[in-house]
Amino acid sequence: MNERSLSKQDYKRFLLESHALFCQCPQYISVSENISSLELAHLIPEVPETVLSIYVGINDAVCNKGLITPLLPQHGHNNVFVFDSQDYSGGTDVPSGTIDARYILPGFEPPNDSWNKQWTYVMIKDPARTFSSLWQEVGYIDMIPAKFEDFTMLTDMKISKLCTFISPKAFEHPVNKSRSYLKEAIKRGERLVSQFQIPELIRNEFDGLVPVVLDKGEKLYVATTDFGPCAHGWCNIHPDNLQLAVINENSAIPLDLVISKPPINPKYSEKLIPAKGSADMTTDWFFRADKISRKPIVTGAIKG
Repeated sequence: MNERSLSKQDYKRFLLESHALFCQCPQYISVSENISSLELAHLIPEVPETVLSIYVGINDAVCNKGLITPLLPQHGHNNVFVFDSQDYSGGTDVPSGTIDARYILPGFEPPNDSWNKQWTYVMIKDPARTFSSLWQEVGYIDMIPAKFEDFTMLTDMKISKLCTFISPKAFEHPVNKSRSYLKEAIKRGERLVSQFQIPELIRNEFDGLVPVVLDKGEKLYVATTDFGPCAHGWCNIHPDNLQLAVINENSAIPLDLVISKPPINPKYSEKLIPAKGSADMTTDWFFRADKISRKPIVTGAIKG
């Protein structure tokens, strides 16, 4: 475990602040819930600004979350392909154009106990490698689809400015193309990006990504047309901010990909429980994977 830069009191203060902000949004905490319904994580323990509070409402094939953090590190979501270890043993013995998921995600674990830990879990590394070609590989068992996310800014920009950084590929997606306000949000991002304060330890966290500053109610779809990972993250550290911003995330695995996926290998289908919660912990990819602490410090009422 990396040494943490925040004390227990710091975490308690952050949770109290987050709880108060979530309570202002009617889609989150009900009158019967309290602060224990929130999940607390600290993604890069050495960087205090990467502390993260999450409220999970629905966590199945569709996931609804509220997120509060000064800085969300760059990450994406990679589809995971599962193979019988007798055909591909893992490590360097994986299908061409892929990489063992355990090389990318320290502490990688299958989504639930029905997925054998001895199976080989891989992600596409070579962009030329297609999903359909992997589905035809010997030993293929099933695929764990990664989610697409739709972010909504819930806080007025006059109260809290937040800059989302995202792969340029996101703007090729029809959903984002249909949102005319994103043109102005991108211009706003280009104009204001230098004002956001990214901690020195991770100064290059968002290099190569497009800055976007959303106003209240505006949305940004985190998705690509090829169903591949869409790098993204954000910074909510600005000298004019009066509070932290609340971001809503609606996410689900893309239906087109699920429909086209071949049936599960019948040898395993009867006992294999599908990955739920959009399989966050199974499909996450972080820019600084070796620095990330992925397990929550405090688990909320619904596992996130």
